[in-house]
Amino acid sequence: MANIVIRIQSTGPTPEEARVRHGDEVTFTLDGVVSAEVKFPDGTCLNAPGPFFLNNGSLAASNSENSVTLTCATGLYGFQVILPDAKHGPGNQYETKKGGLDVTTDPPKDPQKK
Repeated sequence: MANIVIRIQSTGPTPEEARVRHGDEVTFTLDGVVSAEVKFPDGTCLNAPGPFFLNNGSLAASNSENSVTLTCATGLYGFQVILPDAKHGPGNQYETKKGGLDVTTDPPKDPQKK
């Protein structure tokens, strides 16, 4: 089982659509932003439904680790990343970026084969 890292950046999540398999670990982590909220408005494939609130207050608060459930359906599970909009200063200005987790049953690629 793989550990997939989704980096939350000011330009959006990287990778934007991550391919995952049942049982994979998925970590959302901040990369160059102070805080973010990650939510799955149409349902999730993760063991914890969220939303996840991340901030740079501590190492634990800047990451969210979950795993893809063994029983979720294959397909794309879209998520939203809500970032405070630094261009407009403090207040209620937020910017929303989109991403997704693409649950597949494809076998892992053998790095020895090309």
